Amino acid sequence: MTGNALDQQVRNREMGGITKRRIGAVLAYLAMLVAGCAPAPAPQPTPAPAVAQPQAVAPAEHAGNPPRFVTGHMAYDITAVGFVSDPADTTGRQDTVVTNTTLAYDTRFEGSQWDVSGEIISRVMSTASPMQRNDTTRGTRTTFRATVDTASGVVTLAPDSAATLAPCGGRDPSTDQARKLATTRPRSFAASATWREVVTDSSCLGGLPLVSRSTRDYTVAPQSGTDHPSSPQAVLISHTSTTTMAGSGHRAGHYITLYGSGTGTTAEYYDRRTGLLVSAHTVAILDLDITLSGHVQHLHQQADWSAKLKAAPR
Repeated sequence: MTGNALDQQVRNREMGGITKRRIGAVLAYLAMLVAGCAPAPAPQPTPAPAVAQPQAVAPAEHAGNPPRFVTGHMAYDITAVGFVSDPADTTGRQDTVVTNTTLAYDTRFEGSQWDVSGEIISRVMSTASPMQRNDTTRGTRTTFRATVDTASGVVTLAPDSAATLAPCGGRDPSTDQARKLATTRPRSFAASATWREVVTDSSCLGGLPLVSRSTRDYTVAPQSGTDHPSSPQAVLISHTSTTTMAGSGHRAGHYITLYGSGTGTTAEYYDRRTGLLVSAHTVAILDLDITLSGHVQHLHQQADWSAKLKAAPR
């Protein structure tokens, strides 16, 4: 799941073949796009103000509905699991890519802007089969600062964050995913509300330009729900995603193309009083064709992503 995974693919090809184990990291990144966790558009140069002390929760925007934006200190545990298989492999074997991420951040209001500042720590582990040893990558630690326009929802990264998260910069996709969780808020909490988002993202994978187009349909449940029998009643917002993606370019003397498509389903639970995200769960399926100097590799992935609040605002 690291940004240089595709570079490893090229090295494997030069040594005689593409392996599912190395390509699994590529799939794990693309599955995030299917799940609706794609990187945001290119950062703007406007810096975010310095983070102040957390404030109280903002007043509700509509009677009976929680506020869209919450202030204070929050922390989440995030786990992503991808099961990668080759449809042509008759043995039924599959590889597993697991990412464990900790997200902690602070938010405050500055006029009509919602300021976010935080830290993301993630570690990726892959296994080729239950009988083989784990292959664990080095953990990554990233800090970020951003402002969110409360009217439009547009996210602007501060220059220091832009340098860390810039496209083609070898960034860890789990960092993009966690930052998106911290900076994205639903359009509405009104019961039975629906809306559609069509998003085109330009990013990079292993140094190759990648363009994805996603259609996401959101629905706010008409009644309160809960993500666990012992949890308080919450606002449930679910959405389905359909994504297509394509990318190509030259790496180490090889011409590489990526084509893929997939679907995802997400359920998010928000505290009915504060509007705080309590938990989220996504299941996604992705099919991908990777062509490297004329050799085509067909791969399939099932991905499971979940986030759980571990520290409420204070």
